[in-house]
Amino acid sequence: GSAATAGTTGAVVMLTLTLSTLGLPLEGVGLLLAIDPILDMGRTAVNVAGQALVPTIVAKREGILDRGLYDAPRDGEPFADDSADAPEDELEAAPTRA
Repeated sequence: GSAATAGTTGAVVMLTLTLSTLGLPLEGVGLLLAIDPILDMGRTAVNVAGQALVPTIVAKREGILDRGLYDAPRDGEPFADDSADAPEDELEAAPTRA
């Protein structure tokens, strides 16, 4: 039943349809709904880790990973623009990336 369902929370309709089709009692829906948010957090964590790890591995194997930038120390805000803190002469000398 979940093969054609979008990966959204609150798929109670599909769950009840699947349980009734299989002849299982609908009382199990409450138990599954109580456990599913915890399992969903785990699935999300694994998905995010995979979406960050796999492109890094592919970039390294293809030789397009800038190892100096990847290993550079991170200071301050994670997504802050570090070039705003650099002096003007360093900005002019720094190579630009496309």
